[in-house]
Amino acid sequence: MGSIATRYWLAQLPGWILAALILGAAWRFMGLPGWAALAGVALLVVKDVALYPLSRRALESPPHTGSGALVGAQGVAQDGLSEGGEGRVQIGAEVWRAELCDGVGPLSAGTRIRVEAVRGLVVHVRAEDDA
Repeated sequence: MGSIATRYWLAQLPGWILAALILGAAWRFMGLPGWAALAGVALLVVKDVALYPLSRRALESPPHTGSGALVGAQGVAQDGLSEGGEGRVQIGAEVWRAELCDGVGPLSAGTRIRVEAVRGLVVHVRAEDDA
């Protein structure tokens, strides 16, 4: 849905409208000076402009969660892996069950690997040099 800036400003718009309605009602029915109502809405807009650089970083990338976040991760084979067999690889601080991707030859323990896919709780890997 559009650029990050567009999404941010569209998310701020309802707050601006609500503030304008509340401050407009306060001006009309409660005697709030008009300049104060306008200043209130202006301050809200200035606050959102000032916070945009901080918020942009949070909106730029989707969160990486779940096992799918492992795709592309690098690690080290703890066991030797042969085609059709299973072994263990360390990715960061975690140890995962691993299988070789189709068409990849055997890997010895200590080989740097890259995760190509995750199926259930098993990562499918290939040597970092082949990635």
